[in-house]
Amino acid sequence: MKISVLINNFNYARFLPACIDSVLAQDYSDFEIVVVDDGSTDNSREIIAGYGERIVSILKANGGQASSFNAGFSASSGDVLCMLDSDDTFLPGKLSAIAALFQNPDVDWVFDKVTTQENSTSEGSITATIVDKRETLRGGRFPSLHVPTSGLTFHRRILSDILPMPTAKDVVLSDNYLKFAAAYLGKGLIVETPLTFQRIHNENRYTNSPKAANLRAKIMVATGVALADRYDGLKKMGQSLAAGGLAQSNLTFFPLLIEARRCAKDSKFSVAPFTIQVATKRLAGIIR
Repeated sequence: MKISVLINNFNYARFLPACIDSVLAQDYSDFEIVVVDDGSTDNSREIIAGYGERIVSILKANGGQASSFNAGFSASSGDVLCMLDSDDTFLPGKLSAIAALFQNPDVDWVFDKVTTQENSTSEGSITATIVDKRETLRGGRFPSLHVPTSGLTFHRRILSDILPMPTAKDVVLSDNYLKFAAAYLGKGLIVETPLTFQRIHNENRYTNSPKAANLRAKIMVATGVALADRYDGLKKMGQSLAAGGLAQSNLTFFPLLIEARRCAKDSKFSVAPFTIQVATKRLAGIIR
């Protein structure tokens, strides 16, 4: 089983060597590293060049994280694909653990909960729970999948039904889109044992960032609209997600409804039910 590790990078030169080296040091032999640089302006590309043929490098103009996922997938050849942000690292033994979990032919995806403790190890047995959220999503409800990008791994058969994904020069369509789409299309495993280190620093766009509140509404709206447009079975959930995002925005009531109608205009949403959802969610927030 060949594993492709898709590293997406933008101006994280100071973290990039540790990221790449953590994959090269894995004890699993059948893997490739695809590093996508999304138009960095620091010395990231010099670092990437220094690895020569040990990695596959994709140097592209800035287009956002989603475009990096698309580019990395197109250049990959693995049966299983791991996502990795360039400021994070894999713990020793991750690829071997992932390969063992995918020996189950019914597993479409594996999401491992990350650790923020840099010196953590993945020693001992792996604790994983089978998860099937397909009916939950088809019913319009949200799955609980609190795993960031670097903890996401997919079988190629399911990622082929997700990528390419819509792109934007932002993080609005990134791990949430991937997670919800994968959970809708198949079943997988949640791994409780730490396999990935997530680095928390002052340039994190979302995790523990003061900017997170401003981004959350935008992420919810964009993800909801895109999922509803892509998958007929996710129209109800996508509509609710987008409505929730708009309701969390700082728009006043009537501009909020105008924006709701704009979001629904070019999507699969029915305008009237969507605007009613937005209004109801906002009013519920006001009453509370």
